[in-house]
Amino acid sequence: MKRGGPPFVSMRNIHVSYESVQALRGVDFDLATGEIHGLLGEHRAGKSTLVKLLSGAVTKEEGTIWFRGQEVQAFTPKSAMKNRIAIVYQNMNVIPSISAIENIFTGQRLTSCMGFLDRKRMESAAVRLFRTLNVDINPHARLEDLTEAEQLMVEIAKALSIDPELLIFDEISSKLTPREMETIYRLLFDFKEHGRSVIYISHNMDEIFEFADRVTILKNGRRQGTEEIQDVDKLKLIKMAYSYVLSREELEQDNRELFLLKKYNENIIRNLPIGVIILDQKKRISIVNFAAVKILALRDEVLMEQPVETLLSRCSMEKAVEIEEKISEKSEHSWEELHCGENGLIRLKIFPFKDDDYKHLGTILVIEDISRDRYFQDYLLRSEKIASIAELATGVAHEISNPLSVVLNYVDLLKRRHRNDPDSERLSKIERELSRIGEIIGSLLSFSKVRKIPMEPLSVARIIEEVVLLVDHKIREKSIDLRLPARQDEILVFGEENSLKQVFVNLLINSVEAVLEHGTIEIGVKRIEPDDCVEVSIIDNGCGISTEIKDRIFDPFFSTKAGRKNTGLGLSICQHIVESHEGVILCESRDNTTMSVRLPIYRE
Repeated sequence: MKRGGPPFVSMRNIHVSYESVQALRGVDFDLATGEIHGLLGEHRAGKSTLVKLLSGAVTKEEGTIWFRGQEVQAFTPKSAMKNRIAIVYQNMNVIPSISAIENIFTGQRLTSCMGFLDRKRMESAAVRLFRTLNVDINPHARLEDLTEAEQLMVEIAKALSIDPELLIFDEISSKLTPREMETIYRLLFDFKEHGRSVIYISHNMDEIFEFADRVTILKNGRRQGTEEIQDVDKLKLIKMAYSYVLSREELEQDNRELFLLKKYNENIIRNLPIGVIILDQKKRISIVNFAAVKILALRDEVLMEQPVETLLSRCSMEKAVEIEEKISEKSEHSWEELHCGENGLIRLKIFPFKDDDYKHLGTILVIEDISRDRYFQDYLLRSEKIASIAELATGVAHEISNPLSVVLNYVDLLKRRHRNDPDSERLSKIERELSRIGEIIGSLLSFSKVRKIPMEPLSVARIIEEVVLLVDHKIREKSIDLRLPARQDEILVFGEENSLKQVFVNLLINSVEAVLEHGTIEIGVKRIEPDDCVEVSIIDNGCGISTEIKDRIFDPFFSTKAGRKNTGLGLSICQHIVESHEGVILCESRDNTTMSVRLPIYRE
């Protein structure tokens, strides 16, 4: 390390707040050139906020920052990249729907001398970065198809792609295997050897002692001290980094070091990625880790020392009485599905734990959020149901279609023979009803997956304009206030034009029928950046959709309309078309009713 010259990074009296919460309160920090500097502290001590100042993710309210000896008012993500500052956050900042190459070079696309995207150069660079990290990842694989560890490696490759002089790691070790961490350790030592600087945030004390030169301890947004690793012992570091309050009984304990290590182990439990709640012998809450707080939507600071009944009541836990009984029985038990709160669904397991003499010490509750898994399970079941209906509908439609055509032909012949008879009107009614049957059969055939749909790039704006033109007469009949989206950049989707027009015509007509005279309908178009898709929404102030029937509106033959011509297939067909375009159709009804269609944006 080059300690003789000015620090590579220097901060003085830094203050940062998030609304009413003070994250940093007058923090000082120095980073030397060629130094690996550890940052240590409890959750919300201010560690991530400190490094986010260097990446441009947050700005200071007060204080001074020097970088390479020059004062800097504030970094932005762009200026941080320009100054070769790279950071890998504990919460990954990747785009799941695009490839590893595109994630690595987001914001810094490599181009040829002619200004075109140089894909070969980008691919070659990505392969070289993955070789450096000793991982076998397909550069063209989409991030959503990779494991969490592989996604993190892509994030690290992105950081290395700018050839950083300052590399920042924020709590990455929990997501990687020991073999992968060995590669990271070698990378850190290589950085140090080439005179580059590293800031490493970790809750793992052993890591800090393994490779850091110095360590800065933060607590409650304040710097507790900066120590040379060679001059500090682990117990002292634990004491400085982790909060504890010693009672009179604890002060009288013979082994104070064990008490401090207990606090250190509690901090590890709090940072586990799965929800954990620990109860003492009297069924009072001893520890609620951060994952449990998030899953149950609770605040852990108001639950300490409270009975478990308070927790179960506060989060509206299903089968609360049964859970209390099993805890009292000191027996191991599990519940695969429990409703929690308004929409939560969890898996709960309880384990009594004992000491070496088999004395009961308390109970561990392990909580997993399975809401997302259930959503996908329901989606797959619904897809299978629709597929079965589609197969049945297609077969029935083909079987009825031929004899129906024959019947219509004979009715037409009879009408010609009895043109002036009283029976002519009756034959006309028969013909109209048979035609309606034909329309229903045509709708059923829309479910067929046999027909290949020709796809092409389509302009969303142009589709909306043409759909509005088609429905304009119905809008003018009711003097509806139609509000169209403002002009914006061209957004393309990949699809079949007539099918998508059918979707939007159907949704717009539904809104027209739902509103009263002089009602309001608004069409919105917006990009959903993280998912790389476009959302077209149709919002009306009509009669709305009740909660009881909202989950059924996409079922075939279900309808809330009294008209004889309505078959109840419109929204089912719309959903089928949207899903065949790899999109999703959503409904929300409160003060207004919103039907939204999300489709992937077309990229060449």
